Amino acid sequence: MLSPAQEQKLSYLSDTVFYPEAVGFLHRLVQQEGCNPLQNSQVTGLRNVARSVIYSELLRYIQHQKNRDWQTNKQDLKVFYSELEIYLTTLRNKRLRTEFHLVSDGLTNREMITQIDELMGHVAAEFLQHLLAENGLLQQKQKQQKKPYQQQQQRIPHQQQQQQQYMRGR
Repeated sequence: MLSPAQEQKLSYLSDTVFYPEAVGFLHRLVQQEGCNPLQNSQVTGLRNVARSVIYSELLRYIQHQKNRDWQTNKQDLKVFYSELEIYLTTLRNKRLRTEFHLVSDGLTNREMITQIDELMGHVAAEFLQHLLAENGLLQQKQKQQKKPYQQQQQRIPHQQQQQQQYMRGR
């Protein structure tokens, strides 16, 4: 169980570190790696497993998704889950102790591993909450950018029909 100090620090880190990192993580994948925002089925799966706050289950889910034989048009999901695993592994192995100082002092190795896994469940849930919220914003933005194109495509047949009627009337 997290101490009140750990909970407070985690809340602070969520707003100051995990939120901007989640936004940057997703934007990098979309803009630099050419990935699409996650589909609703992926969002639902990630959200459900992140809510369990059991890091080993989340990691198992991410590895399963990463190792799936994705269709060619969904290879960006493999990239997403590979990058997510790297990010979370770095958090777990380095940043929890050295950067964030969330791990209690004076623990045995077994106690430390147990605490790190518990912390990672909470940290991952916070990060994913921000990532999935940003994903929703990117989905909306993508839909808005497609609307003018779709509306233009709908006008073209109408304009062609008007031209044909004009030509018949001549």
